[in-house]
Amino acid sequence: MTRTPEEARAAAVAALAGPGAERRELSARLSALDETLRPLVREAVSAGVPQPRIGELTGLARNTVRAWSRE
Repeated sequence: MTRTPEEARAAAVAALAGPGAERRELSARLSALDETLRPLVREAVSAGVPQPRIGELTGLARNTVRAWSRE
C-alpha cells in the first residue's frame, strides 16, 4: 500500500519527535556543563596544565580550550 504525501509527512514528523526532543535536552545539558567548565579551564591553564591534557580530560577541542583560556 502506497502512503499519501500527508501520511509520509506525518510519519516523518513522528519519527523526528523523540530523537529531536532528546537532542534538545542533551544540548541544554551540554550548554550548562560548558558554563561550569569555562572557569575551570581558565584556572587549569593558569595553573600550567597543558592544553592538550585539558582536552583529553574534558573532550573539548584544542581550539575551544585555547579560546576559553583567553576569555
